[in-house]
Order: sequence, then C-alpha cells, then structure tokens
Amino acid sequence: DGQVVYNMGAGNNLISYPFATAANVADALGNAAGDVYALAGEGQAALNISGNWVGSLQAFEGGNGYWLVATNDFSFSFSGLGSLTRAEVAEVRTLPLEYSVTQSEQQAFFFVNSAKILGEDLSDNDIILAYNNDAIVGARYWSGEYTDVPAMGFDSFSADRTADYCTPGDVVTFKVLVASTGQLVEMDADIEAIWTSDLSMPVLNLTDT
Repeated sequence: DGQVVYNMGAGNNLISYPFATAANVADALGNAAGDVYALAGEGQAALNISGNWVGSLQAFEGGNGYWLVATNDFSFSFSGLGSLTRAEVAEVRTLPLEYSVTQSEQQAFFFVNSAKILGEDLSDNDIILAYNNDAIVGARYWSGEYTDVPAMGFDSFSADRTADYCTPGDVVTFKVLVASTGQLVEMDADIEAIWTSDLSMPVLNLTDT
C-alpha cells in the first residue's frame, strides 16, 4: 500500500517517495514538516521558512530519491494518497546551453532572498550564475524571494566533466546575466558563500558591485 516508516536522524537522510502520484511537499510530510529544515533532489531544493516551503522543489515525485535534512530525530510516514491532492510538478526553466552544468552527485544550494542591480530587483528573465573561480557550477532563472541556486561539486565518477567544480571550502561567487542588455554583472553576497556538501543551504542577499 506504499506505507513506509522512515526513521530520521538529525542531519541528512536519504529517502524515497513511495507513491506514484506526485504530492505537495507540505501535504505529503504532514505533521513531520516541522522537524524538516530542508529537502534536496536532483538540482532542486526546498527550504522550510517558518512553515512555508520555498525553492524550486515543491512536490515529491514517485520513484525519486530525496535528501531530507532533519532538525531532530523522528519517525514518520508520508500521508496516504487518499488524503492528498494530486500536485502539478513545476518544471524548472531550462537554461541556455552555454550556462548549463553537469548534474553532480555532490551538490550544494544557496537560497537568494533578494538580488538587486542599481537598486532594482531582477526580472524573471535574468539568470543568477554561480562560479567556482572561472567555472560556472550552477545557474537559475530569478523567480523571486528565496530563489534556490545550485552549485555542483567535484564528482570522481564524472571527473572529466566536473574537474573545475567545487570542493569543500571553496568560495562560490555570483554574477547575473541581465536579460534586457545581455550584460554580465558581478554581484556581492552579504555572507561568504562557502561550498559544503552538508546541505546547510545558506540564505544570502546579492547586490551589484
């Protein structure tokens, strides 16, 4: 019947979603949502901000695996399909080929709360780019507050394609590709964006230099 009991430990836990029907993150977690700090899938993440889920990962999909970052030890089961409303899975906007990256098993996420150039908010067609030195390691179209920007790490299983990607301790920098002008603008972050693989998912703000 798809019923699985998951025993979570504080920190990172790898889980599956056992139902065929996609379900909204908050509905599927039910009462357990309060013990979950963040979720991460393949190139997507969600952060729990005072009970509101932000980021590009808005629904669980059948057969997929997810990292669940727990704030405490707890056990739970996903809410059954009978009590869930089928969720529409939002597609992440496809990036231009020159700004796409190789999906790595080693990934981190930075949630951008605000991003401003000359005091103005970005537009929906502007792209935030994450860099390790001169290598693009992640990118995301701006989608408003708490846009999750992935940053891929070095993966020994695809060393040839991820050789310049992040390793623990590297500092990630950001630029914005401004859609209206084609200009690439260097951005300052209000915290040092240190890459780790522990799924800490820091929140930062960006302003033009």
